[in-house]
Parts: sequence; structure tokens; C-alpha cells
Amino acid sequence: MIPELIDSVSFLLFTFILYFLSVLSKRFGNVMGMKKYYYLYYAGIFFTFFGSVIMILPAPLIDLQELFGYVFFSIGLTLGLIASIKYWGWLIKEIIKG
Repeated sequence: MIPELIDSVSFLLFTFILYFLSVLSKRFGNVMGMKKYYYLYYAGIFFTFFGSVIMILPAPLIDLQELFGYVFFSIGLTLGLIASIKYWGWLIKEIIKG
């Protein structure tokens, strides 16, 4: 029970991080005139939150409950990563250039 609770709380914390990044990226994108990639963050927030809800459900209500929680969480983080690369990829290029 405790490991699932810890997983669920960590999933919620990642959900808050994705929300924070979506707010920053939305403002940055509006200023720079970029496409609205922040919708990927919103989809990621949905998946990470849903993964958290699946993990906190009592007893296995469905077979492979933990697996579904981890799958939804990983989909959410992948969508957040794609959106982050779209908005903040230029920063990595600048750091590499020196």
C-alpha cells in the first residue's frame, strides 16, 4: 500500500511540474509567436493525473492496475518532453554552442 501511495504522490508532483511548465511555455510561445504546443502539456497533465488516480485506487480493481498507472504516467511525461523540446530546445543549442 505504501509504495503505491508514494508513486501516486510523485505522479501528482510531476503533474504540478507539467502545469508550471505549461504556464511558462504558453506565455513564452505567445510572446515569440510560436504554435500552441502547450496543449501537449495539457494532455500530459491529464495522463499523469490519471496515472496517479489509477495507482491510488484500493486493491486491484482491474488486472495489471500498476502497469496501467505506469503506462499512463509515461505517456504523460513523454508528451511533456515533446512539448519541452519544442519550446525550450533552442536553449540546449545555445548552451552547446557556448
